[in-house]
Amino acid sequence: MSIPANPITRRLALPGWSVLRFSLTLVAAALLAAAIVTGVLVVFWIGIPVAVVVLLAIRVWANSQRRVIGEQLGVHIPVPYRPRPKKARIDQQALLLVREAATWRDVAWLAIDATLGFMVNLLYLGVFGIAVYYLVQPLLLVTIFHAGPNPVAVNDFGIYDFDTPAKTLMLVPFALACAAAWWRWGELFLRWYSHLGVLLLGPTAKVLLTERVSELRQARDETAGSAAAELRRIERDLHDGAQARIAALSLTLGMAEELLSQNRPEQAAALVGEARQACSDALEEIRQLVRGIHPPVLADRGLTGALQAMALDHPLPVSVVDRLVDKLPAPLEAAAYFATNEVLTNITKHAEASQVQVVVNRDRNQVVIEVRDDGVGGATFAAGGGLDGVRRRLAAFDGTVQVESPEGGPTVVTMTLPAAAVDTGSAHNAARPNPD
Repeated sequence: MSIPANPITRRLALPGWSVLRFSLTLVAAALLAAAIVTGVLVVFWIGIPVAVVVLLAIRVWANSQRRVIGEQLGVHIPVPYRPRPKKARIDQQALLLVREAATWRDVAWLAIDATLGFMVNLLYLGVFGIAVYYLVQPLLLVTIFHAGPNPVAVNDFGIYDFDTPAKTLMLVPFALACAAAWWRWGELFLRWYSHLGVLLLGPTAKVLLTERVSELRQARDETAGSAAAELRRIERDLHDGAQARIAALSLTLGMAEELLSQNRPEQAAALVGEARQACSDALEEIRQLVRGIHPPVLADRGLTGALQAMALDHPLPVSVVDRLVDKLPAPLEAAAYFATNEVLTNITKHAEASQVQVVVNRDRNQVVIEVRDDGVGGATFAAGGGLDGVRRRLAAFDGTVQVESPEGGPTVVTMTLPAAAVDTGSAHNAARPNPD
């Protein structure tokens, strides 16, 4: 569940969220007390397993805070923890938890939320409660608080006792002022506090940089492995295909030469005809091999033209919608082309679709390619599968792949590439009109 986007419904929903946050501050106070007691017990052996339990409980609480704050602000707060070894001893687990910077950031937010968070949410709910209570109090005095001839004194401020419905009407301006303050500044007040939580609960720049380096290293290794596998495939195709045909062609021509020396021109002519056919077959295999390395249509007509040519050769009806008027660099075009080709191949094999649509678009700083089909759905990322290969191919360009494929379809595969690599100065595709 997330906070509604409409400003009015969002403000009306915030008190419920503040109640949830207020309850989490009470949990934070209990965990903070437990952490203090654990800090005392940790000098004894019994404090070590207790510390592990308390720190893991704080992580559960912090993750709930990440989820609640993220839904309130409409952002995603990544979990910054490093993987924990499953078979480590209890003292090793405690040491790893204590040495991790995210643990201490969680404890810092725990202390802040148990004190400042308690006051922030109490103040927000207090202003909201005062506004509501004093607006409906005249009605309450007439109904609930009216007890016989002596009504219950509910507003005895010492200076003046607002004990009748008529007198309580004098408090309505005060209630309206609280309501106006709650409406105008209440959400900003909660969002300010939530942004403070994002600073502590989110990963640090060092953690993000480490994760980024790890992702780039993995992408580099996968790209190098894919390149090596591609080179082996090309070598195998050349050895088993074109090279074998050329060797057979050489033997055939040698036999024809021998027949000519024996004055048997008819049989030599037949062998020359076979050699010509073998030469044509070898050329076709070489063309197919070159097309698999870098399709000539991609260099001649750009990504859109190559996708349209791919659509014409596809066994299913494929429509291509191009909203990208800029020329992509050749490596990026090749990655997008082969990734789209792999997705279309998967659709042919597994989707049982009747039609496919490919949409190429520019979304701010990204190039987005959407492939939609009306098949049976259920597409997922499987190790070694086609979609996994697409993800690994695009990862080398800092690209991503998302799949929405409920059972029964339809399936939408969204491939995203950074537009920073787009060469906007090229006029290769600039003459194409924008369909929109």
